[in-house]
Amino acid sequence: MKSLRTWLTLGVVAVIVIGVAFILVNDKDDAAGGAVVTPTTPAVIDPNLASYTLADVAKHAVATDCWTTVEGKVYNVTSWIGNHPGGQRAIIGMCGIDATAAFDGQHGGQRRPTSELASFVIGNLTK
Repeated sequence: MKSLRTWLTLGVVAVIVIGVAFILVNDKDDAAGGAVVTPTTPAVIDPNLASYTLADVAKHAVATDCWTTVEGKVYNVTSWIGNHPGGQRAIIGMCGIDATAAFDGQHGGQRRPTSELASFVIGNLTK
């Protein structure tokens, strides 16, 4: 029969292996390609989308009506607030403002967050 110390050691090793595997899978996913948003990526205007100013976005600055802008696009992220893996505060802090710096600082170059954000696009940011 194995001792308690042996079982604890095996448990710790299992947790470490799972953690490393999780990190490797996420890094691989983010580095696999796809659309990458960086501070130097120019905004691509989609003529099929509505146009909004930053003043328009600022009118949607609460958790129950949350718009934000990142890299020249406007997003309605209201429904994402309760689902964000980093917690609600991270998204609520971006309501009604240009969140390009915050998004790039946290997720710059990562494919999955960029792809998730793209699913909430509602328009182009105009001056």
